[in-house]
Amino acid sequence: MSTLFYRPGWLLLAATTAQAAPPLHIGVAESDAAPIVVLNAQRQLESGLSKDLGLALAQALGSSARFSVLSRKHIEPALEQSKVDVVCNANPAWFSNAAKLGWTQDFYPQIERVVTLTSHLRTVHGSQDLAAQRVGVIRGYHYPALIPLWQNSGGIRVDHPHLDSGLKALQLGMIDAVISSELELAAWVKRNPQPGQQLRLQPWVVSVMQTRCAVAPSSRYSVAQLNQAISLLEKQGKTKRILQSYSWKTS
Repeated sequence: MSTLFYRPGWLLLAATTAQAAPPLHIGVAESDAAPIVVLNAQRQLESGLSKDLGLALAQALGSSARFSVLSRKHIEPALEQSKVDVVCNANPAWFSNAAKLGWTQDFYPQIERVVTLTSHLRTVHGSQDLAAQRVGVIRGYHYPALIPLWQNSGGIRVDHPHLDSGLKALQLGMIDAVISSELELAAWVKRNPQPGQQLRLQPWVVSVMQTRCAVAPSSRYSVAQLNQAISLLEKQGKTKRILQSYSWKTS
């Protein structure tokens, strides 16, 4: 008789535990470039940093992850209306409705770097080393650290629609340097190993912007819970290991 009563109790406990940990619904922006977001032919999330960190974050919460790919213009409404729980690879400075959302502690940094050809004669330690140089950047983006270069040092800003365009111009000698996020540069080199051998990642760190997770008002997980999970991943070294897997590998 005890066995008959024990099994239903065990099943009830399992059901209660499952209900206590709903899936973490993560929104990702389809406009985020590789390796942040990699989509398949059906525009579904296939791989990338957002997926790896999202799975790790859900695991730290004792949950599972569910991903929704959203256009950039739908990210903010989806959060505000709690259609997703969180969007990571985010920062309050990038959101017009930041005050209406919750924000976690820093998750990981987005680091902007300078890349040149290996034949470039200068080592770039700061903006002064780009004086009178043609510098490729992404159209529509702001680069506060480079304002003195444009205004006082004769640097020439050359806008490109995306990183691939800028790096092709660099290889053709049309510009002298390109500025982009370290993660995107590393992903490009991984996809293009032969031309990647012609590139030199310069030592100057142009900017460091910490990313966070934007949290929906009715998220099933609170900012405090998410912060605890982010801290756990950092303590375990998981965030660092995931980031290192996307870093620029030099031989």
